[in-house]
Amino acid sequence: MKICDRYEHQNALAVLEQKIPFKEFATIIEVSQLTFGRDNPKYIKSVVSERFNEKGWADRVRIVASTNLTINYMKNKVGVCFQLGNVARMYADLLKLETLGLENKIDVGVIILPDALESSKLGANYARFDRLKKEMQVFSRIFTLPMLVISLSN
Repeated sequence: MKICDRYEHQNALAVLEQKIPFKEFATIIEVSQLTFGRDNPKYIKSVVSERFNEKGWADRVRIVASTNLTINYMKNKVGVCFQLGNVARMYADLLKLETLGLENKIDVGVIILPDALESSKLGANYARFDRLKKEMQVFSRIFTLPMLVISLSN
């Protein structure tokens, strides 16, 4: 898996660079031995999770203590959602990151998901980069938190 595209909302890359260099961040999520289609989403997420944990990122960070709503990783006020599930979960990720931003728990959000081709290899109606990018552009005035959307491909 490698980064093949990205979409930046509200200068997200500049904010991220203040917290963690993008090149360092990219080394965590670019895993050459993983491929969409051959490896299932659960396995991909477990390998990526190990890589985040090795770099000191907290995982399964709760949005609100009284719920089970979580984001995947957080460090240095950067919140990360790694979405390999149903397209509906993309919108939940946006809301969770925006909530953490409004509560000043994060300064920037990152959503990582497959490109359209790789998404189709996972199954029907899976989250994908092009769809999230297009819809974030439509609703850009709603989201105040800087967010970086990253597309992964084989």
